[in-house]
Amino acid sequence: MYWATKNKPVPLSEIGWINTTYLASTSLRCDPMLVWGTTVDTEELESFLEEQRSQNRTLLTPAHVLVRAVAESLRRHPEVNRRVIGKKVYQYEGVNIVMPMLQTSTGEVDCVFMRKAEDYSLDEIAGFFWESAREKSMQVARDRKRVKEGSKFKNALINLGRWLRLSWILHTSKVGFTAGNWLRAPTIWPWQQGLNHAGAFVNYLGFSGAPPLIAHKPASLPLNAYCIAVTMGATEKRPVVVDDQVVVRKQASLFVRLDHRIVNGNQSAAFINTLRGFLMHPQSLVQQSEEAEIQQRAA
Repeated sequence: MYWATKNKPVPLSEIGWINTTYLASTSLRCDPMLVWGTTVDTEELESFLEEQRSQNRTLLTPAHVLVRAVAESLRRHPEVNRRVIGKKVYQYEGVNIVMPMLQTSTGEVDCVFMRKAEDYSLDEIAGFFWESAREKSMQVARDRKRVKEGSKFKNALINLGRWLRLSWILHTSKVGFTAGNWLRAPTIWPWQQGLNHAGAFVNYLGFSGAPPLIAHKPASLPLNAYCIAVTMGATEKRPVVVDDQVVVRKQASLFVRLDHRIVNGNQSAAFINTLRGFLMHPQSLVQQSEEAEIQQRAA
């Protein structure tokens, strides 16, 4: 059992009067979320991934770089790594990230929870998600084997159990969302992590076959847990201006949803600039990990 946030709320003096105004609207029918859309030059990102793939045994993807970039950006901008509980703002203990992951064999999407993601290197993040994908695939294979080899009665009981669980979720989620938004509850069960105790929702929509991402409004559950949602699209060749010349460069869309009860426009821009910098120059993420490792050894 652990607490996802610190014990004391962030002082209102640190939040500011504009964000406090949004904070006061918590119980009203109001959408306090702001969405910032921008682009990222991915020329260096693609070269970096090719180089890393030739040197490492772990397969790195843009999704892994995105997770690492979000984690490091939130570490540098702790004012973004907060959540609203009731009418108070609490700081997260570390950077907790949730990322959806597609099960190619079933077409379903599972959410993977990573606690204290800022402590993971890029290779460790890739290994974590590949291992999670392997475990999910093995579970699907076991389920299919059980259905194929098990008795009809046993399979019927399993299906009934799943139906009861989904029905329970359908009829109790409203109570759970309300309690999660107003009570600072500890993390006891695994399902709490992905719903209530993740500060960031990271989504990579650059998978094979995805259409161009021109506009995007990140979906949001009625939860105050996800203070930020980051969505990145596929890389495309687009005309851009470089040194007053129109040239073709590889670009990807980037959309960031933030909670205006926590941050204002200037704070949002600072965070997004840091995030874009890491995505455009991913080698700096590796250097950050190496410097942190040296400091730990020295200590």
